Amino acid sequence: MDEIMDQLNQVIEERVLELKRKSEEDKVPAYCTETKEHVLRTDRILNSLSEDDRQWLDDQLMAKMDIPEQERLRYYKAGLADAIELIHYLRT
Repeated sequence: MDEIMDQLNQVIEERVLELKRKSEEDKVPAYCTETKEHVLRTDRILNSLSEDDRQWLDDQLMAKMDIPEQERLRYYKAGLADAIELIHYLRT
């Protein structure tokens, strides 16, 4: 049973990575420009803060990082579909 679960986890991980790569490829041009502008503005703001304030803000931002809901749902559905397909294959 552990071997089956390991195989299932491997298939799901590969599928998630494939979907993430495809998602990133689809939005590269607009995302790059937007991200560069965002990073430059963020750097200007962070550089205007004291070291303590900068560290506190960085900690808060890192704690709030999250994958958008639609992306999580897409990963979940893809992984679930792969899991069902694998279970069906193993039963036959």
